[in-house]
Amino acid sequence: MIRVSVDNTKCIAAGLCVGREPGIFDQNDDDGLVFVHRENVLPGEQEGVIESERICPSGAIAVHTD
Repeated sequence: MIRVSVDNTKCIAAGLCVGREPGIFDQNDDDGLVFVHRENVLPGEQEGVIESERICPSGAIAVHTD
């Protein structure tokens, strides 16, 4: 199982992760910063979450393995 988190001190609100995995990531309406709907990632979402971590321009996404 993997978990995902977003460091909002690094997030620049690019939203690439939201486009890649909208079931996991979303953006605040006020400032556009990304937040995680659910930190536990289902097997079918793992590839997209790992890709989101890779393409995040600010490095704000962290994938954790348990």
